[in-house]
Amino acid sequence: MTMVSTLRTAVSSTVFGTGLAAGMVFVGGAPAHAQTATPDPVQAPGGVSLPQISVQGAQPENTLEGSTGLGRMPGRIQDQPQTIQVVPREIMQQQGVTTLGEALRNVPGITSSIGEGNGGVNGDQLRIRGFNSQNDLYVDGLRDFGSFRRDAFTFEEVQAILGPSGVNFGSGAAGGIVNINSRTPHLGNSLGAEVTGGMEWLLRATADANYQFSETGAFRLNMMYQQQRITDRDMPGGERWGIAPSVAFGLGTDTTLTLEYLYYRYDEPADAGVPIVTRPGNTVGQPVTEYGVNRATWYGSNFTDRDQATVNRLTARVQHRANDWLTVYNDTRLGFTDKSYSFSIASCDATCVGRLFNGGGVPQYSLSGGGSPYTTQTWGVQNITSGVFNFNTWGLRHQATLGLDLWYEDFQRTTYSYTATRTAYRGNLFAPNNDLNFDYALSTGATAQRQNETTQAAVFASDRIWFTPEISVLGGLRWTRQQSDYTAYGGTNPASTLNADNSFLDPRVSVIWEPTPQYSLYASYAQSTFAPGSNWATQPGQASANNSNLDPEQNTIFEVGARASVLDNRLGLTASIYQIEKNNATETDPATGTVFASGDQQRIRGVDLGATGRITPAWLINARYSYMNSETTGVGNPAQSANVGKQVQYVPEHAASLWTSYDIAQGTPFNVTVGGGFTWQTSVYTNVANTAEVPYAFSLDAFIQHRINEQLTVRLNGYNLTDNRNYTQVFGNRAVMGPGRAVTASVGVSF
Repeated sequence: MTMVSTLRTAVSSTVFGTGLAAGMVFVGGAPAHAQTATPDPVQAPGGVSLPQISVQGAQPENTLEGSTGLGRMPGRIQDQPQTIQVVPREIMQQQGVTTLGEALRNVPGITSSIGEGNGGVNGDQLRIRGFNSQNDLYVDGLRDFGSFRRDAFTFEEVQAILGPSGVNFGSGAAGGIVNINSRTPHLGNSLGAEVTGGMEWLLRATADANYQFSETGAFRLNMMYQQQRITDRDMPGGERWGIAPSVAFGLGTDTTLTLEYLYYRYDEPADAGVPIVTRPGNTVGQPVTEYGVNRATWYGSNFTDRDQATVNRLTARVQHRANDWLTVYNDTRLGFTDKSYSFSIASCDATCVGRLFNGGGVPQYSLSGGGSPYTTQTWGVQNITSGVFNFNTWGLRHQATLGLDLWYEDFQRTTYSYTATRTAYRGNLFAPNNDLNFDYALSTGATAQRQNETTQAAVFASDRIWFTPEISVLGGLRWTRQQSDYTAYGGTNPASTLNADNSFLDPRVSVIWEPTPQYSLYASYAQSTFAPGSNWATQPGQASANNSNLDPEQNTIFEVGARASVLDNRLGLTASIYQIEKNNATETDPATGTVFASGDQQRIRGVDLGATGRITPAWLINARYSYMNSETTGVGNPAQSANVGKQVQYVPEHAASLWTSYDIAQGTPFNVTVGGGFTWQTSVYTNVANTAEVPYAFSLDAFIQHRINEQLTVRLNGYNLTDNRNYTQVFGNRAVMGPGRAVTASVGVSF
């Protein structure tokens, strides 16, 4: 404990003292926006004046020509030797995206799981290429502390950086990470607002204003308010709102300081999904909604089953270009998340299943004793300082990165218990009573109060060396030390403590061939490590002496890929093949959160194909296809040997997305933009034994948009036009039904 406490004190002192002070005063994160003049209005044929457009900081429509915006990943996305899929703002606007989950529908191979591990995980819980990625969400390259559902009102773009990424992002990142780039101030003045209404009640309003107050300074304000009831679901409505002011100094100069603040809160119904059952005589179960239960069915309580969160987040980012060969970045974040969560887990036992398929009475569901209500308070602080060095040695060109990554997270959870009446309840599987209101009180169990502190300190370095103008090698290494301290107590029970202390190395090496700036080929090897204790904050049921003594999970990837920018760089094409291997994998019981297996080995072999940009100046496209062949290749627990050769849970074998739009009569009073696309994935297993399955998902979406004049635009969107039964979240023996067919109408203004 002495060593742990010493490191924790050192990290906290460094982050607050050095990081925050330096970040506020001198050195933060995103590159300075490229500065371009704001064009004068252009008179189009027919008398319609096109609006003034400020393009500072705008990413190219061919996302390969853009950057990640992260100092530790310099260069274009075209130059990065791993698969990176970008969802640009223009596509999110056309689709009417409101959440991170909706944005990631454009990235095949990412699925979402329900709260797991004794109800400790909720919010955006992603599975990237099948691997748990609940701690792999970043905003502007920094950890986004806390577990909650993110709204898109501040999104500039969303990046899926796929494959183990330990060198750049540290512990975790088995399947990859998701990074959100925020809207930040730019030079020039602009004002935009949009109001959207939809069937079964949707009302959403957003505003985005930018004001340049000096030659190099600007202020930006984003705001959002929404009320919604999900289409074709018998659930109450929800509400969310947020405000995000930001200010930037030194835009277009060698030193840029950006300060951002986010306040965001929501109060929405919680959904634990419908039970997965197995028809007598079959070996694989499916959701009860595949066997006649209405898709609108919700087994929650109108009174108690709510997901409520309040987020406060402050970020300081500085970039300083010291000279021609050195650029220094310093990023600091301080975040607080308060959460209250309660949901009802419905199950269908053998008697219920028998009546569902064979008759003999009304099938009755029961409510699990799991999913106890709880509140959490999470706060965290992180500082990343990095430098990018460009120099030559012995005639060889180098681009080196050196950095220090320090972060600390404190998580506290209070658990409540329902009365015994809840577990004794039996209800009609086809017609649940949503007006149930069970009392609950502070739990007196041994783990009613839980606290987890995680501290991580890491040093990372990489160097890209050009042996010829076309051929280069990128090598990198990250050393990480991570400690987690867990304390649990409750009632008259004595406090119990657990500690996990691990140090590990994550390497990376790539060979890159760029015959021209428009074409590149690469071959890469990379590794990431997932340390015991990493999930104790968001998945506290995992905390056990067994878990703390496990060896870290090791994730490695071998990837070969190619990229090309064609059609005058308007369109980017990508292709990659890869193999990810995971050793010492752990799984968790969905009801208790107890770790029941370790030492498993999993392998995924896959292909990713993509096209992004414009085929013509009027024709936009973003298309992706993913093939994943997954397999459990070994088990550490002999009792689980039957799982060898089974498909890895949550991994669809095939997945694809397409979004395209076309501008008709652009610049005339008769202008119309039409478009649409689909998302599709094959069925997925929801457990390691492959005995529970969720069917394929398919959603056909479309929109039509008309710019009435230079200030006013109207848009009509249709979603899931074929009214397919799609499951948006899956886990173990449950699946959450997505919305049915829906239509929304939007009116936008811009000045």
